[in-house]
Amino acid sequence: MINEYEKLLAGLDDVDWASLSHAYGSAHDVPGHIRTLCGDDDEARKQAFNSIFHQGSRYSASPVAVPFLARIAVAGPAAAREKTMLLLTRLAVDWHDEYDVTTGINVAGWCAAAAEAGPEEFLPWYEEQLAGVTDTDERAQPQELRDWVAAGNSPDSRWSALQSYDAVLAELPGLLVLLDGDDRCLRTRIAYLLAWFPEFSTTSLPRLLALAAHEKDPVTAATALLAAGLLGRWAVG
Repeated sequence: MINEYEKLLAGLDDVDWASLSHAYGSAHDVPGHIRTLCGDDDEARKQAFNSIFHQGSRYSASPVAVPFLARIAVAGPAAAREKTMLLLTRLAVDWHDEYDVTTGINVAGWCAAAAEAGPEEFLPWYEEQLAGVTDTDERAQPQELRDWVAAGNSPDSRWSALQSYDAVLAELPGLLVLLDGDDRCLRTRIAYLLAWFPEFSTTSLPRLLALAAHEKDPVTAATALLAAGLLGRWAVG
């Protein structure tokens, strides 16, 4: 880990990662993966985050990693910033069956669905399953699941995905600086990401329109214009 980037990761080791999970079990190794993004090994960087975003799924560790990823996207090493922006986008909106580029995301619908799939909805069911089990060995797995839900987790993928969406939403004010940066790829990435957050459109829409009007790179300008169109649709509708 290069010392100049360590300040971006302040608080990383204060998180109880072992109590969180990712695609392969305990998330105790997430700090190492995050530090890998700031290292020199390109191949390791490519593989660093298969655990917190895996085949469209997010986990309890995913939203907790988001603030650190946002810092790297803004001020991390050049080789890591675009990949980190792509990861943030996937963590937020990679719900292939529930969004389309021509319509944007139905955030209100997602919130309603996630509210019905939160931990508090599942906990009584798990406790009911445990109530009739007296054998210690038979109780082990349902007890583990019950305790996991009681700790604030839900087995419903809509709920876990929305936690990551909300975490990325909270980082958007800080990520806006990328719209003014010298890297056209990062300008494109942030413009694309902003398209999926209608709650933030009062702030992002004017910035996207300005970018579309003055951007020299045609791909970036087109992305900003598409993002503005999607957000404008939500503002009007």
